[in-house]
Amino acid sequence: MSLLRVSKLSKRFGQVWAVRELSFEVSGGEIVALLGPNGAGKTTTLRCIAGVLIPDEGSITINGFNLAADEVDAKRHIGYLPEFPQPLPYLTVWEHLELIARIRKLPNNWREKAKGLVNRLNLTEWQDALGSTLPKGIREKTLLACALLPEPSLLLLDEPIVAIDPIGQQVVKAMLKELRDKGCGVLISTHILAFAEELADRIIVIDRGQKVAEGTPDELRQRVYAGISATLEEVFVKLMQR
Repeated sequence: MSLLRVSKLSKRFGQVWAVRELSFEVSGGEIVALLGPNGAGKTTTLRCIAGVLIPDEGSITINGFNLAADEVDAKRHIGYLPEFPQPLPYLTVWEHLELIARIRKLPNNWREKAKGLVNRLNLTEWQDALGSTLPKGIREKTLLACALLPEPSLLLLDEPIVAIDPIGQQVVKAMLKELRDKGCGVLISTHILAFAEELADRIIVIDRGQKVAEGTPDELRQRVYAGISATLEEVFVKLMQR
């Protein structure tokens, strides 16, 4: 059984369909990259899966739970990092982690796990700083730590490294690979094609809310008759020109 199953997902704003009959799956132990040009519907798709937006049509199943019918049970399996991370202005970095621990009713050892995340993401000097004072990269890492603390089965990341410095990016990539190896399913929306090429086991390309292509990087190269040395950027451009 797939960890995430999206079936004929559709979402519109007014008369504009942001996503139209989009279907795909994510299994545990794989990283899937969701790629597409600006306005393709990537963020809308992730927000629907995270339960932030209600789809107009279609269904979303997370670890066997239908998101519409069993919202609470489905969301227990999700960790979500939005495109524009906005910490609560009057809580410190550490208090954000404590809030997540209370909401998710985590075991008493959550503090040990939280300290590990703070150290790994280089947040130690910021842990007592208020959310309103945090630079963008630190805001991103703070909410990533919050997403990771409950050890979710499914991790949804919308542009996760855009504001993070190169050293921090290496740390995040290493953490995502470790999570995949432990059986976590990871769905990443990103414009950074080198990031997707390095991490993704499978790639889904969408445009105007609909799926254009899906497969491993090598399968996509074959689809556009590109050589094995072709970069994902070259493959992506050819897919968009079709």
